[in-house]
Amino acid sequence: MAPSVLIIGASGTVGRPLVDEFLKHKSKFARIAALADPTKVSRFADTLIKGVEVVVGSFLDSSSYNGFDVVVSLAGNAAMKLQPGMIEAAVAGGVRHFYPSEYGGDLNFGDNWKNRYFRDKLATRDHLAAKAKEYSDFRYTLILTGPFTEFAVSSFNGVDMETHTAEPYGRPGAELAVTAMSDVMKYIVESILIPFDAAKNGQVRELRVPGEARITWEKLIEHLGEAQGVEYTLKYLDPQGAAEKQEQARNNGDEDGQVFWAGKGLFLNGSSVIPGPLDNGKFSFTPETAKETIQRVFGKK
Repeated sequence: MAPSVLIIGASGTVGRPLVDEFLKHKSKFARIAALADPTKVSRFADTLIKGVEVVVGSFLDSSSYNGFDVVVSLAGNAAMKLQPGMIEAAVAGGVRHFYPSEYGGDLNFGDNWKNRYFRDKLATRDHLAAKAKEYSDFRYTLILTGPFTEFAVSSFNGVDMETHTAEPYGRPGAELAVTAMSDVMKYIVESILIPFDAAKNGQVRELRVPGEARITWEKLIEHLGEAQGVEYTLKYLDPQGAAEKQEQARNNGDEDGQVFWAGKGLFLNGSSVIPGPLDNGKFSFTPETAKETIQRVFGKK
């Protein structure tokens, strides 16, 4: 039977490309829907036009999930801590396959599990594992891609495309994994149609699918300069500076600030790689390289 899918966060920067990807494969799904808060329905006007069903309701209300097999969460940093509540409501509403908002680093690599940026993701994973023990037919998928390529070379990491300078927090030579946003959307959609491996844990599936599993920041900036026909000046900032601002945010009771500054120090500390074995070969397409993505997004038109 074709799966019915409900998307949480479909109106956002990541949600819109995911909706587009689902529509390319509409015939393979019984239902494709977006969950909309009653106060934010206007944001979904173009989603309705595209032909995606819009379910109006709260993501903490089990009735919002009635009739759906799969939920894909695209919760942003501020909403990440609400995912356990989403999972509770989804399972109560009949959902039996959940995609938490991962699409990033490997939480089990190095000291990532200690980083404040990942705290809410870890709590979500723990809740998913508990639900899997409680319900033998409940499954969940974790998709590990590293950061989106086009977000990695952005102002968040100190990249100024007007002055052609980059001042990230980190150290030279640090490697990271990156994946084009469009390819992450492909992995999500196609993976729903791939059966779980019964020989492994039949309730949890971790898919390691970076576009490039290891690339240096210097190489990313080199690709950016080539795409724009300019040369970038690269200066590294002491990660301790980001750590101090994170601590200041903690002392001020600023949760969003803590997450923001914790994330600032992640990209260039060597912890953003995706170790193998990788799962890209399970899919029908070849992901873009970082160079291809940067050329497509930032290259001269």
